[in-house]
Amino acid sequence: MSRNKSSLIRALSGIILALAAWGLFRLSQVSEGASRILRSIGLFVGSALCRLWSIFPFPVSELVWILGIALALALVITMTVRHKKDGFIRALSHLMLTGGVMALMFSGIFLVQYSAPPISEALGLTVGKYSVQQLADTTRTVAELLNREAELVQRDEDGLFLPADFDTLASSVRESYKNGSMSDLWSQGSRVSPKKGVLLSEIMNYLGITGYYFPLTGESIVGGNLIETTTPFTIAHETAHSFGIGPEKEANFAAFLCGVESLDHDVRYGCLFNGFIYLNNALYRADRELWREVYSTLSDSVRADLSAKTAHLDKYETPVKEVGTTVNDTYIKATGQPDGIKSYGLMVDLIIAYYNK
Repeated sequence: MSRNKSSLIRALSGIILALAAWGLFRLSQVSEGASRILRSIGLFVGSALCRLWSIFPFPVSELVWILGIALALALVITMTVRHKKDGFIRALSHLMLTGGVMALMFSGIFLVQYSAPPISEALGLTVGKYSVQQLADTTRTVAELLNREAELVQRDEDGLFLPADFDTLASSVRESYKNGSMSDLWSQGSRVSPKKGVLLSEIMNYLGITGYYFPLTGESIVGGNLIETTTPFTIAHETAHSFGIGPEKEANFAAFLCGVESLDHDVRYGCLFNGFIYLNNALYRADRELWREVYSTLSDSVRADLSAKTAHLDKYETPVKEVGTTVNDTYIKATGQPDGIKSYGLMVDLIIAYYNK
């Protein structure tokens, strides 16, 4: 078989696998029966991969990213230098085949989870349109809880939130999911704790990414250089993805509820803190006067943590973050969430529904 023919077969195989990946995703969207089967298989495979790679204390996914990109560049450069145009075509065909395999795995393990019934249905919540006053009342309720928890957590010499170590937080998050309202969802997916990012954490900060779920290894990764108030919430968010919650607003709400139900004050404070930020931003856009009224009730400790988070985020406001945001927005829209990165903030409706239940 000629080299050109082999390259064509590899390229076509990659395209077919990519189309199969899209077909699995669409099938899960249009057929309830297929959705149940595909989601069960995806959760089983994802959990098995997670258990397999959990033997390593570091995130295997980071090695996959780094080595994958390095090997892809080396393949293209080496084959192009040696064989000119034919070499480039052969390298490209190898990458297309590899990309097709990865797309099929990504779709079969994770994208099919987006067809699951809404988390509101599992929790018995009625989500609808709410008045600005209901938004203000819910924001005030969360602010009161946040003020109380702010006095129960440890703080550093500057008066800023100082939580327990990463592994302790991850263990507390797991226990909250196991024993709380989402115990049924927790039992169906991976129950291995997320891993703390090591090699790519600073890059993630510049890209505006606090964590991610990597289906190819089944790992949930949390950035290693996050500000303390973000860490518990991100652990809970990425853990939610690992047991089959796909949509970002639902993973966000799961993280919030995980915190509300946690017996660990660090987890409670971190998750309430981030839930409050989404509520606070929504109220700010809806009614400036009500926003001022509610914001004035925050304790000095909470305000200090809010200021620290703003300062931390400002350090990473560069054009690189705009690129990361655009890529993330495109990905989220491709999964059937037309609001893109705004989907994260849609958790507000779920929080209001929860407090109006």
